Amino acid sequence: MTDDIERHQLSAVLTSLSHALAAGALYAPEHPRVTAQIPRLADSLVTLLQQRDEVTLLIVKEELLYQGKPLEKSQHTTRIARICGAKNIGFLRFSAGIDNAEIALLLRVVLGLDALEALQNNAQHIEIGDVDVAPGEVATESRAIGSFEDLSAEELQNLKAFYQSAREKAPLDTQDMASIIAGFITAFRREANPLLALVPLRMEDEYTFTHSVNVGILNVAQGMSLGFSGQMLHDVGIAGMVHDVGKIFVDNEIIRKPGALSDADWEKMKAHPSRGAQYLMNQEGIPKVAVFSAFEHHMRYDLGGYPEVPKNWRLNVCSQMTMISDTFDALRTRRAYKEPWDFAKISGRMLEVAGTQLNPHLTLNFLKTLAKMGEDVVVEGISLMAGAEDRPESEFTGRCVCE
Repeated sequence: MTDDIERHQLSAVLTSLSHALAAGALYAPEHPRVTAQIPRLADSLVTLLQQRDEVTLLIVKEELLYQGKPLEKSQHTTRIARICGAKNIGFLRFSAGIDNAEIALLLRVVLGLDALEALQNNAQHIEIGDVDVAPGEVATESRAIGSFEDLSAEELQNLKAFYQSAREKAPLDTQDMASIIAGFITAFRREANPLLALVPLRMEDEYTFTHSVNVGILNVAQGMSLGFSGQMLHDVGIAGMVHDVGKIFVDNEIIRKPGALSDADWEKMKAHPSRGAQYLMNQEGIPKVAVFSAFEHHMRYDLGGYPEVPKNWRLNVCSQMTMISDTFDALRTRRAYKEPWDFAKISGRMLEVAGTQLNPHLTLNFLKTLAKMGEDVVVEGISLMAGAEDRPESEFTGRCVCE
């Protein structure tokens, strides 16, 4: 019933937005046919935002996605995608508290009547992502980093110092990490292959560090394939790099323990998402989606993971992307309790759990994206071959697949 209500509310938002944009393209902003649509759109958004804290519409190649899922094409979705795409708008994000004045300003910006800065300065409940140069984006000015080996000694040291600060539960300085994420984005936009950017598997002695970097890289690759841009793209990368920060509150003996964990150890392990989110909430410069991802990245798509939450809980899209990146990198890496898997085995397992542990739409997109990237590339530890062999369920006993 809740899903039906939300779909109805979303339909009202899309219809009102479509009508408002159509009227605005034909008439002056002050025309009654335009102004009449503003309160309708505001009311429909307010109603939808009663279901979740924020609502994000993505525009990807003339298609509209809602919370990471493609919407069925209609005259309204097509019109919104076409008009936004023509203005290089990659996403629209709305948060609770939106009012008529902000809606009116949004229409003017989308229709090209006002500059993007007007919305940034006067509409705190609306964000727009520019496909090319969005608010807060620095990647176009950053040094391209096409692989982990491209990091300078200073950049590598700064990155390690960031994680060392986390281990010591000290205040975090995100500037260097954000710069490195920006460098990866710049390289990927120049056709660099994200698979080649992954940290070499030989660095297994620093698993938590290397895994976190890889999840950040894979989140960026996912985001770019979905049309993310600007600050939103940087934020999902940072979210990947700090998703496991809660493990600083778990003893290393538990994290590195081979075999199944005891009940007591497992309870301590399951506390790390909550502890990590609490830690990040008290740090300056950490994106909100990074806090969500730290808290939600083990919840599973069907909410059967941990921490336990109400049945009507809505997972953030970034958290679902992080689950996928986390799972892929955990399975491709040698751990105390498993050998690394090749691409075929990983993809087979991920498809098995798509719809339960992982978002099925995002999982398919992720695997297709990596398959295209890997046609002419073999990365150490990943063999891009077809046909995944069955894996015994005992390999996952007592553990989430992305642990």
